[in-house]
Parts: sequence; C-alpha cells; structure tokens
Amino acid sequence: MKSNTIYVCAALAILAGVAGADIASISGDASTSISNTGVSFGAMLDYSYNGGTSGTLTVDISNSTSQEQVGGFLTGFVFNILSSDELATASLISSSNTSFLDTGIENAAPFGVFDAGAALDANWQGGGNPTFGLGIGESGSFFFAITASDASLLDAMSFVGSGSEFAVRFRGLSSGDSDKLLAPAPGTSAIALLGLGVMARRRR
Repeated sequence: MKSNTIYVCAALAILAGVAGADIASISGDASTSISNTGVSFGAMLDYSYNGGTSGTLTVDISNSTSQEQVGGFLTGFVFNILSSDELATASLISSSNTSFLDTGIENAAPFGVFDAGAALDANWQGGGNPTFGLGIGESGSFFFAITASDASLLDAMSFVGSGSEFAVRFRGLSSGDSDKLLAPAPGTSAIALLGLGVMARRRR
C-alpha cells in the first residue's frame, strides 16, 4: 500500500506542476487529409504571456512523412486565434526557414479562412517552388507576436481548439500531387491531459 501511495502522490505532484503549462502537441496524417496521399506532420505549440495585451506563440513543426516514395514538402500552415477579442492578431516575427512569410488572414480552402499563419511566399495555397519548404524529416521553428485584449487568458490550446483550427499544406509530392491536412484534436500534452478549456472562437 505504501508504494501505491507514493505513486499516487507522485502523479498528483506532476499534475500540479503542469497545471500552468502552455504547451500543446498536435499532428495530422492520412485520416485528416483531403487527398490521403500519405503525408503527415507533427507540431508543438508553446504560448508565453508577455504582459499587457502581448504574448508570443512558438510553433515547432515537422514534416513527419515516413515513406520516402511519397516525397513532398510542408509549405505552409495556418491557425485561428480562439480569443474573445475580435481584433486579436498574430504576426510572424521570425522563423528558422526564411522562405516562410507571414500569411495574415488567409483563405485555406476547403477548410475556410484562418486568422494567421506562415507559408512560402505568404501563400498557403501556392507559394512558388515547394522545394523551399520542409522536406521529409525536416523541422522548422516559427515565432508569432500575439496581440489580444485577453492575452493573459490565452494558452497554447487557444490556437488549436478541439478541431479544425490548424491546417497544414503539402506540395511537390513524388506523384506530382499535393495535400491539405487538419489537426483535428490535440495530442497528449499536459494541457490535453488536464482537459483545460479554450476561449470561444471569435466571430468574424
């Protein structure tokens, strides 16, 4: 019984320690794609509140496609800001791949219009030569300045939601095709495990 008590106490301590965590893990694969080409991605979102109406969102995203024969490049991603502030914005301030530019508000058909993102030539649908994107096994880090009246209430899940709030574009596949994926649900991050809620999606 003593050992069980120790394990329970340890688990509670871990949960207490991550209660304020601002990290969310997301992914997408054939089950969330338009064309079921075999491409996939994984991403980690980290949100930090800076004070006042300011925050910083870091998106570490990778082209996790495992089949070399599929090929292709991750050429863009977009997301929504689940804030009560209708004027909330996200602006790309730096990235590890300088070919990705700030999309601003972007039409990511067929998924709809998104609040912000980064893509080759700032174009989620197109964007020039796809080889400047992230190839299989490659990752990129992207940093966004967040401005919202409720910046102190946002967390990493505020840019993911429970589905359909984060979309990724792949182009230049070996077959000549392209694909579009959603991240329908968060992964097993601390926030996902704790089941913390998010702000209602702002109206356009």
